[in-house]
Amino acid sequence: MMVKKIVADTMGEAMERVKRELGEDAVILNTRNIKVGGLFGFFQQKKVELVATLEENKKEQAATLVSKTTENPVRTVQEPARIRPDEQEAKVVMTTMPRLPEPLIAYEQLLLEPSVSSMAEELSELILSSYYRTNDTAGAVEALRSRIVRDLKVETPESRFIMLVGPTGVGKTTTIAKLAADYQLNKGMKVGLITTDTYRIAAVEQLRTYAEILSLPLEVAYDAAEFEAAKVRLQDCDVILVDTAGRNFRDAGYVRQLERRHDFSDTSLLLVLSLTAKFKDIEKIFAQFRHLPLAGLIYTKADETSDLLTIFGMTDKTDLPVAWLTTGQEVPEDLCQPDAERLASMIIEKEGLR
Repeated sequence: MMVKKIVADTMGEAMERVKRELGEDAVILNTRNIKVGGLFGFFQQKKVELVATLEENKKEQAATLVSKTTENPVRTVQEPARIRPDEQEAKVVMTTMPRLPEPLIAYEQLLLEPSVSSMAEELSELILSSYYRTNDTAGAVEALRSRIVRDLKVETPESRFIMLVGPTGVGKTTTIAKLAADYQLNKGMKVGLITTDTYRIAAVEQLRTYAEILSLPLEVAYDAAEFEAAKVRLQDCDVILVDTAGRNFRDAGYVRQLERRHDFSDTSLLLVLSLTAKFKDIEKIFAQFRHLPLAGLIYTKADETSDLLTIFGMTDKTDLPVAWLTTGQEVPEDLCQPDAERLASMIIEKEGLR
């Protein structure tokens, strides 16, 4: 049995060398990430080590393959190879990012998503090594799912005060109603509501309608003093949910106003993000609110998009836990408290990888 160890910069490069040196019949025995070079542990380079084997009866075929390659050298500039337009385009892709094997083509688009751009190379190596170790796409799917489970954080706040912040249009008021119904109907807790969204009359009336349906006390606070007074009037409630005004996320003054009007002590401050927004905009929204003492993230409108990978990407970027996920307009049915396993499975299924 011929066994060969190959060290390369990326998994894609290592696989190309295996095919070139051992042929298509080579079997991958092991892969791992290593560090080489450096001085006293510093300036080491990250490499991929791959161990492959070729059965004895395949050696001659591999040798024949190599000899044929040397007998037919690469054509010179004077005799260019003729390439069809579609092949030319494929070669351009190959020079920018190693192509995945045919069974894994669905992952190529996933790895190009902005939400995972910072870890695309690492995920590519994980997917490739898992596939070649098992020779089965199920192995690649499970490896990706396990990686998502490992990194995801899911944590429901236990504070008595829960305040939702975020830009306009993400669904804060509707989410407040879902949380209120869940705490009251499913958890049997006494719930109070406070809204500081006095900029939009419709927002106050919307929350008032929900409060009347659920027979919940609602306080409207126009300034910091009224907000503190509202907290006192609701002191017999088990949990108090606070709705805040939504503004254009580019308005830096909005965040400063939140800091002036609210005392965040004993409060779980949750940033609400819509999954229908572009990842670039979600990053900018977070950048505006990151200076506040955020305890977690709520993602809305999961039913209106086929991309839940944003959740994974934002966990990597912010290190904040997922508190809740909303999957529709029904109150409180479309409020989800997923654990990491369930959320990872939802992401995989939305990406169409199983």
